[in-house]
Amino acid sequence: MNSTALKDQIIFLSEIEKLKGVLRANRTVDGRYENSAEHSWHVALMALLLEEHANSAVDMLKVIKLLLIHDIVEIDAGDTWLYEENQDSKLDDETKAANRLFSLLPEKQKQEYLGLWNEFETRSTAESKFASVIDGIQPLLNHLVTGRVNDGVILAADVRKKKMYIKDLAPNLWHLVEEMIMESEAKGLYE
Repeated sequence: MNSTALKDQIIFLSEIEKLKGVLRANRTVDGRYENSAEHSWHVALMALLLEEHANSAVDMLKVIKLLLIHDIVEIDAGDTWLYEENQDSKLDDETKAANRLFSLLPEKQKQEYLGLWNEFETRSTAESKFASVIDGIQPLLNHLVTGRVNDGVILAADVRKKKMYIKDLAPNLWHLVEEMIMESEAKGLYE
């Protein structure tokens, strides 16, 4: 590898340090807001542990890449809470961010990472479908573990509606989603 490519990779790695400062709507067990880097770590580990529940055989290295890469765009675009009413500019903002951030990399890696980001967004492969399912389950687990939900009220019906794609992509995990939603309702986390 040439020194220019290495410099570009270090620039990218320095830039993604900012992901640790992007706060999400979810809390940690100590009450502070979770950051996007923590979320990325958690979903990657969840995927490894839950691999046997994927709807079909998946390449786990690719799943992990998808999960570690998909939220990098939040450095520029910020995190959009799933239950925010206005999500009109989300995809456009994230696409611009993906182009800027991945352009910091050497061309081959830029193309790979942009491709992976797009694959996650479109849920076009078995790996991106499984990664999306894991990404959708993590906040439900977070709510139960921390006993907290973002400020405001979340209706259980809205959670089911937003998470319904999991039933389609991983029917064998839908029962887990339903159990988590019902447990959160019982704890007063969802109405």
